[in-house]
Amino acid sequence: MTISKSSFIVISTVMVTILILFQFSNISANYASNSMQNPNAEPKVSISANQTLLDDVLEMPENFNTAIIGSPRNQEANIAEEWCLYTKRTYRRFMNLREFSKVYSRYCTLLIVNSVSVCTKKDVEVLCHQSELGVNIILTSLPNTTFIRSSEKFKKLIGIRGVYQASYRVSGMTLYDGFLLGGKTTYKKLAKSVPYFRLRSGTKTYITGIAKHQKELEIDNEDLPPLLWRNQTENSFVFVVNCDFFTDHTGLGMFSAMLSEAMPYNIYPIVNAQNVVCQNFPYLSNENSEKTAEHYYYTSKALCENVLWPDIVSILNATEEKFSGMIAPKLDYSSTEQEISTDSISFYFDQNERISGELGLSGDQIGNLSRYEDKIKYDTEMMAKLTPEYTFTVFSPGDMPEFIYRRYLGEKTKTSIFSPERHSILSTIRTLITKKGLDTEPIISFYDNRILRMTTTIDGFSHKDAEDLYLKSIETALGFSTVYLDFTRAIYPTKKGDDWTRLSNNLSRYLNTYWKTFRKGFDQTTVSEADLKARRFLALDYYSKREENTIELSVVNIKEDASFMLSLNDEKIVSVKGAEYIEIERGKYVLNTSSDTVTIEVTADAIK
Repeated sequence: MTISKSSFIVISTVMVTILILFQFSNISANYASNSMQNPNAEPKVSISANQTLLDDVLEMPENFNTAIIGSPRNQEANIAEEWCLYTKRTYRRFMNLREFSKVYSRYCTLLIVNSVSVCTKKDVEVLCHQSELGVNIILTSLPNTTFIRSSEKFKKLIGIRGVYQASYRVSGMTLYDGFLLGGKTTYKKLAKSVPYFRLRSGTKTYITGIAKHQKELEIDNEDLPPLLWRNQTENSFVFVVNCDFFTDHTGLGMFSAMLSEAMPYNIYPIVNAQNVVCQNFPYLSNENSEKTAEHYYYTSKALCENVLWPDIVSILNATEEKFSGMIAPKLDYSSTEQEISTDSISFYFDQNERISGELGLSGDQIGNLSRYEDKIKYDTEMMAKLTPEYTFTVFSPGDMPEFIYRRYLGEKTKTSIFSPERHSILSTIRTLITKKGLDTEPIISFYDNRILRMTTTIDGFSHKDAEDLYLKSIETALGFSTVYLDFTRAIYPTKKGDDWTRLSNNLSRYLNTYWKTFRKGFDQTTVSEADLKARRFLALDYYSKREENTIELSVVNIKEDASFMLSLNDEKIVSVKGAEYIEIERGKYVLNTSSDTVTIEVTADAIK
């Protein structure tokens, strides 16, 4: 077939035009992509530790509203102090009740005591006197049953008729509705040995133990072993804890819940951030491929790109969670056989930009202790070469010991393996994500004046009863959680439970059930977004007052916006000025405001 000259010119022109358009679209896409730059490198609001409300401001020698009894070695008292920092309560710590009895603060409305501090008749007299003055009391643990049996005055104060058994093995426990966020929950695998008390009438129980063979033993529900209850005296409330809830951060939310039960309303600041941290993912090398090929029929690189990445994105999209990935350039630093894949860098950075996720750096490696130094050196050199424009601001050390990484953070980076002009990859870190497990480490705190540290709250691949109770308590106290997913288990599987199919199914099921309540009221964030919220949370102060049905909230030192939890007893919100609000559960509200004044109108809530 012959093509005319005019037709040939038209066809040629169209082809050249299409070619130019394709080339221009590729150039535009490359030009528009910022995948190799970190948008969080320059924070919207820079808040350092010296701009926040920490213990040097809240710990007062006089005019404190909370008294904490316990030595620096007492973990229950340490948790109480951390709670005061989060709720902005002025406090003073005393070694014992005798020391406290010699000091007077007309503002003191709350006394927090542990079992070690109640051991004499004089201690009981101090507690009873404070109760008569209208001071609410929280006993985070109880003295031994011998002491309790010997003191009728103490038994009356804490609301027990007597000791039924000095030690009783409960097979589980029931958390009742309206105390912690998340509603009524029965934990059938949370066994404990506790004293078994019979309570007086007029007490209110929030957590009870499960008694084996309850029906056969003819134990009424109201006579089940009490684990946490409230007794009302003439002038105050006394809260009693008969379990080891306050040896870790499980106690934080219980403090807030107990205060809410003692007052017509309770309002306190929260972080309002829910994170999912993918540790050691993205993974940029191709190690252990023989094992992954045997287990999954993929090399480790193909497994991560073709299976793990689409799965995790799909799971998080389904629940509207945001992706925060802690990059593992390598995991085995004893060998240089498998170097970082440049193709993997392009793939993950581009994919991350598409889903508006965040990329940080993992501190894990699978070798011995000496390999951590090799890791920092290798990661610094290779990532500077392959991603020269990317600034890392988030670091999740994983199992890297603190004494190793602390030398490379911030200004402390001029070490023997780097020249004075060259800093390590950790020198620009602004946020640390540390693993849950150290009970002495606060949930949220400043590592130094510039770097914020947040601990993980739960393993996303696991959800045991104790973990669930812990999660509910942290959400109640802070409106905060960091779900931790360690992908080393999938890349280096060592047991049946490490299979990715099982891990991903667990994660999907947990996110769709246990986090459902919290997703309704709290924001899903990346780590850097949570960091900013946490800094604002630590910086603000507030006070509230109530006249008839109107609650006035004043926010001091607000940095753009703030979030609060409001708990009402037998009341509900009618209207709010100066804030938006969400009802999470009956009588539990999240308030989000950018104003320094919020007005809340409430009314009685009829029983449903």
